[in-house]
Amino acid sequence: MCFDQIAKIIELIIAAVGVILVVFGWIVPYQQSKKLEQTRSNMDAAFRQRQWEKELVDTQIAEFYGPISALLQEQDILYKHVLEMLGRKHVFSSNQTKITDLSEKDQKIWIHFVDEYKIPLNNRIIGIIRDKKHLIYKSEIPNCFQLYLDYSVGWEFLDNQKRHDVPNYYEYYYSFNYPREFNTYINQTLKTLLAKQAELIGTEQTL
Repeated sequence: MCFDQIAKIIELIIAAVGVILVVFGWIVPYQQSKKLEQTRSNMDAAFRQRQWEKELVDTQIAEFYGPISALLQEQDILYKHVLEMLGRKHVFSSNQTKITDLSEKDQKIWIHFVDEYKIPLNNRIIGIIRDKKHLIYKSEIPNCFQLYLDYSVGWEFLDNQKRHDVPNYYEYYYSFNYPREFNTYINQTLKTLLAKQAELIGTEQTL
């Protein structure tokens, strides 16, 4: 093999190596660019997801669980005041089955509380549940909601009967016990949402 042939082979090899380097020089940055683009897209999607989640949590707190919790606290405070006015830890004792078993003074205190505070507060809570049920946490309606609805509607029903002189056995001493699990659910869920809100705010600040 002559020198000229060897030189041409070397030139071809150099040219081929150059082409390979050019190709790899294009492929590697392209792949890096695609990876960077995918990473950015994933980050944007995660950010939008967190933003949507925070907006939902904010709304659940501001329009559903927060207001209901505040109304329940207001009702508890008022009820404690009623007990203080009555001077005992309960309104009706075990041997009292109707409103007339109370003294005239105690009847007025209890009826005033029921008509002016208890039933209106119950109705406001029911109104929030009815109008904002799409904000229920995880879209899971707990059994205590039905218990609270039965309790609240029952009280209003008895009150309307009393106002219109319709005879009923229980009068203002309704047979259903108050569903305390409703208060527990509302307050615990509000606590969970507040913790989630703080977590989402912290995540936003680190971005």
